[in-house]
Amino acid sequence: MPINHEKIQWLQEELKPHREALMQHALYESIQDLNNLRVFMEHHVFAVWDFMSLLKSLQRHLTCVEVPWVPFGNPANRRLINAIVLEEETDIDQDGQPISHFELYTRAMEECGADTSLMLEFLYGLQHGKSVYTQLENLPVPGNTQDFVKHTFQIIQSGQPHRIAAAFTFGREDVIPEMFRHLVSDLSRRYPGTVDTFQYYMDRHIHLDEEMHSPLAMQMVSILCGQDDEKWRQCHEEAVACYRMRLHLWDGVLAAILKA
Repeated sequence: MPINHEKIQWLQEELKPHREALMQHALYESIQDLNNLRVFMEHHVFAVWDFMSLLKSLQRHLTCVEVPWVPFGNPANRRLINAIVLEEETDIDQDGQPISHFELYTRAMEECGADTSLMLEFLYGLQHGKSVYTQLENLPVPGNTQDFVKHTFQIIQSGQPHRIAAAFTFGREDVIPEMFRHLVSDLSRRYPGTVDTFQYYMDRHIHLDEEMHSPLAMQMVSILCGQDDEKWRQCHEEAVACYRMRLHLWDGVLAAILKA
């Protein structure tokens, strides 16, 4: 099914002010040294993690993940989501070895001296049967970060594939401005060997998003919404909410950097 360019362009135009607000957030300029970057990563890692849950939720809605297997859903969407999962869950590191983007991110944290203990404790609880909400509330996860993750899981629990796809496509596209990439390059020169993996993560993530995942995800939204104007309206609503929640997360990270 061809992509509905008219509706996609409408969505992109409607979301432009929200995207610009995110691009102009003061957080980026606040990251001036390695300590600032560590604080950023210790918060942002939760967004990297819950992105994977958003992705796997979409995969469950769009493909058959049960046994016995039966054909399920739109074959084009099955191919689109599986292609994205392949690279998000098993991409390659600098040495050509398979790794998820989340694991690559935590490796980058360790390399630059950021604290991964809170995220590891969070995951340990999940692996032993505790809920996301219990872990968020029982551990010292910063308030804005908690809000961000809870919002993601509210979207997942809606059970509406087009809303989840909108959050994934428009709300979770990591709009890391070029200026931030330059800052990381500068940190790499000032602190050799400490942010190489983070720089690789960003370059790899942005390359895949811009050249592959974003077009695939937009096609997925187009298939899910079809000619249903109400679904397109709901996609717009969900994307706006995601942008606002990302701003809320950035506000929390900025406050933590200024306080540190």
